[in-house]
Amino acid sequence: MQAANVPEAHAALVAESLVASNLRAVDSHGVQLLHLYVEGLQFGSINVHATGKIVVESGACAIYDGENGFRPVVAAHSCDVAIRLALEHGVGFVSVRDSNHFGAAAFWAQKMAKAGMVGWAVCNATPLVAPWQGREARVGTNPICMALPGDEVWLLDMATTTVALNKIWKAAANGETLIPEGWAMDKQGSPTTDVQSALAGFPMPLGGYKGTGLAVMVEILCAVLSGGAMARSSAVYE
Repeated sequence: MQAANVPEAHAALVAESLVASNLRAVDSHGVQLLHLYVEGLQFGSINVHATGKIVVESGACAIYDGENGFRPVVAAHSCDVAIRLALEHGVGFVSVRDSNHFGAAAFWAQKMAKAGMVGWAVCNATPLVAPWQGREARVGTNPICMALPGDEVWLLDMATTTVALNKIWKAAANGETLIPEGWAMDKQGSPTTDVQSALAGFPMPLGGYKGTGLAVMVEILCAVLSGGAMARSSAVYE
């Protein structure tokens, strides 16, 4: 990251968030994503110096403008705002706009849990998922995560598709030709276990129409409330 001219503190946070996923054996959201971040820097889609700012704060709620900064950096700052609001009001809700891929949602929910909070993190993503029974990408994999404080943190981190798209990419990178049933559809909207057909098609919504409904819920919480990009207008990165 520093070789790509990312400030040292920002580079350290990006590295920590990626390596933390590998240490949890979630390699799909680990250092394999580094090349995507570097490509984002090369194409100028990430502002390496931005930390974001609060644009609206009202009671326990805030809207945070990421200013297209590195999402791990923006996420860290917005988590701090949510923790501060929760300490002041009993609950803190921050909706973030204009940012990019923030890695595993678990890292951020756990950050809030370590501060003694019930951490909740959701994120809308690049529209690569067709709604249930559809054949056009409309929503993202839109993860939902919750972490509870304690000596042993209770953690849920899940996509609103059967699996995160990165798991299919990881299968392809490992030279695998097949994935389990229920993971993906081909470009015609039919279920497939072929890795290349899956990459050309769509991840499967979790639980059919229920997964699509959850994905739309995340779009509302992350994009509608923040005034950010949503669905087909979303940016390149989650």
